[in-house]
Parts: sequence; structure tokens; C-alpha cells
Amino acid sequence: MADIPIIPRSVSLPTTLSFAHDPIAGLQAYTERYGNTFYLYIGGISKSLVTIDPEVAQHVLQKQHRRYEKSPIQTDVLSKYIGRGLLTNTGSSWLRQRRLIQPGFHRDRLAALTNIMQGVIDQELDLLCQRNKESGIDIYEEMLRITFRIVGRAIFSEDVVEEELNQLGDKITQIQEYVIKEVRLPFLRWWYILTGKRERNLSLSRDILDMQRQFIRRREESGASRDDLLQMLLDSRYEDTGLPMEEQQLVEETGILFVAGHETSANALAWTLYLLAKHPEIQEQLRNELEEVAPGRPPGFTELRSLPILTNVIKESMRLYPPAWITDRIALEDDEIGGVKIPKGTIVVPFIYGIHHTAQYWDDPEEFRPDRFQDTQAPFTYFPFGGGPRLCIGNNFAMMEMQLVIAAWLRRFSFQLIPDQGIKANALITLRPANGIQMYLQENK
Repeated sequence: MADIPIIPRSVSLPTTLSFAHDPIAGLQAYTERYGNTFYLYIGGISKSLVTIDPEVAQHVLQKQHRRYEKSPIQTDVLSKYIGRGLLTNTGSSWLRQRRLIQPGFHRDRLAALTNIMQGVIDQELDLLCQRNKESGIDIYEEMLRITFRIVGRAIFSEDVVEEELNQLGDKITQIQEYVIKEVRLPFLRWWYILTGKRERNLSLSRDILDMQRQFIRRREESGASRDDLLQMLLDSRYEDTGLPMEEQQLVEETGILFVAGHETSANALAWTLYLLAKHPEIQEQLRNELEEVAPGRPPGFTELRSLPILTNVIKESMRLYPPAWITDRIALEDDEIGGVKIPKGTIVVPFIYGIHHTAQYWDDPEEFRPDRFQDTQAPFTYFPFGGGPRLCIGNNFAMMEMQLVIAAWLRRFSFQLIPDQGIKANALITLRPANGIQMYLQENK
């Protein structure tokens, strides 16, 4: 039986604030000292089994997934602020919703969204071309704007005006910045309640859900039928009852699609363009590939599968900077994997970033080498979209979106990093650039 190290509170508590500020550095330091799997009191309270062992991650997320469910951090804390949709739901309720919503992300549905995505991308790049870019731009802010508009149009087509989308995006950002503090510093929750911070963010959450409800009612009252994700949700019927979703569930599911569907893609795109700016030779490989597949125009839906270099570039970027950098599950019963005993109630934490950066699984793990994905990877050494039955429902949507954005970006611009920025990853709920990424742009003639 494996003897799993327990990091004592005398070690973890003094570093709680620094850990909350930079958890990736803290977890990497622990893995170097304590090995691939260890117990850690996160926030000084929750005893969790942290692992960078792909076998343990696969066991928990895929092979024995019925013995685990998402922890209260996701199902209670997050759902309180962003609603109980696919991301935060669990158990039989989650499975029922997943079966209902899954058809909306099938291949034929995605093909229908290609024109919506490309229209938003072209419009945003046209606006960017009109701006004064001499002092440079923050590529992260640009990607946030593009992906938020894409997901807004994919869900609501043309039924929502730009001002409403902007208001929604601002509120979502504020909530995310607060929630991560409540998750990492649970011993300060009393302070957040006393100072009114919790209530202010709960009020923002109610505002977001009310906005979603207004959008949905507006569609229903108009009698219009659109080829978008909202229409798919409105038209879907449960297999067992033949009934549609109730309004509150519909509101929360569309809210989750907004939250989960824009920032993760924006992060991945920003990091990908950052890496490409550091590797102009790979930029040229991509431009050559794009010109061969889709000369002088955006690639179509079926052509996206004929862009292996672009696909591998995105995969390698998400290996180095996985948007969902960590996940967790709670054991519903006693379990064991590879000599590791997992008692009932244990929170198991697959440290995705750590797995992606471990030399045990990757040659030169800190190097940007897209061609490594020409080879098949061992199971659960790479899983930026999660794994098992709870694999991100929008993974194909996100890949298509990122391919289209990067293809358009390379076609329109040459770009380089502004020097001396001190770019650093900020591990909040997702892995974003801490202070943005500044670039000089030059339009291609």
C-alpha cells in the first residue's frame, strides 16, 4: 500500500496567502518535494489529495467516474454565483441535462455556426484595423472581446445589442474575480459577508440571470426561429417526459454557456498568439498551410480538419497554458488506485497544469514544440478540456472558434511582442495573462 505524504499545516498555513496569489508555483514546489500524489490542506481547511499522476486522474475522471462527483467548491460555491448548469451540476440532474444539450454541439450544428463566428471575427478585425495601434494593443483584451461576441451571437444570434453584451461581460468578470477569493481563502468568508462583498456579488449574479431571462423571453415573445444555441435549447425535449426545460433551468444553462464559453477560449487564444509572436518561423508555417488549404480566404468548416499544423499549435499552447488548469472530484465511497487509498469524502485534485509540465510525461516540457502532437499521447497526460463523461461539451466549438480566429489573425496581421513586459500567468478560475499581453501589429498588404 502506498504511503501518501501529508503536507502538515505547519508547512502549508504560513504560505496560505502566497499560495492564493500563485497556486501553480506552490503546487509545483510541493510536487518537487513530496512527489506525484500528496495530501494538502487547501486554504488551511479542506484536506485534498493532489495528484499529477495520469493513472490516478484517469481513474477518477473516467474509469471509475461513478464513484466520484464534483466537489462542493464547484457544485455549491460556484453555482451560487453562476447558476446550476452543466458546469456546476452533478449526479442524475447533470446527466439528464447533458443528454438534452449534447445534440446542440454535434457536427451539423457546429457547421451552421461557422458563418456566425466568421462574421464576428471579420467585424472585430475590421474595427481593429481602424484603430490607432502605434502604441500597441493588449491581445488578451482583444481576444476577450472577440470570444464574448462570438458566444453571444452563437447563443442569441442578432437578438442582443452590443451594449447588453458589454454589460453582461463586465458583471461576469467581476463575479469571477471575487469567487476565486472565496474558494481559496475560505477562512475569510465571514469578512466577505461582514463587508457586504458577498451580497454585492450575489446581486451581480441575480442581474446576470435577469438579463438572460429577458433575452429568452424576448425571443419567445417575438415568435422568431433562429439557427443558434438558444433555439436549440428552446426546442429540446426531455426523452422521459417530452417536455422542454423550465425557464429557470434554461436561464442558468445559457448563463453557464456564457461563463464557460468565452474566457477559456480567450485565454487559449491569447497564449497561442503570444507563443506565435515568440516563434515567427511557426507563424510562416501556418500561413503557408492556410494558403494551401484556403488561398486568400477564411477556411470553411470542412477545411478546418485539413490544418494539422494549426491544430497542433493550439494543442501545444493549451498544454503549456491549459485554460482549465486544475479540477476536482469528491469520493462517494472508499476507493483505491495503484496502491493509493482514497477514503470516502476525499477531495481528489488532478493538477492539470502540473501533468502538462512534467518531464516524466513530456520531453522538454517547457519548450513550445507543436510537432510533438504528431505522435499519440499517453492517456491523461494531456486533457485541457477535462476527461471522461464530463469532457467539456463545447470542446469542438472551442477548437473551431480558435482555428478561425488564428487563421484570420495570421491573414490580416504580422505581430510582435512589445519587449520587457514581464508576462506571467494568473491562475484564477481559468489561467489568464496576469497583466495582459502587449503587441505591436502591422497589417498585411
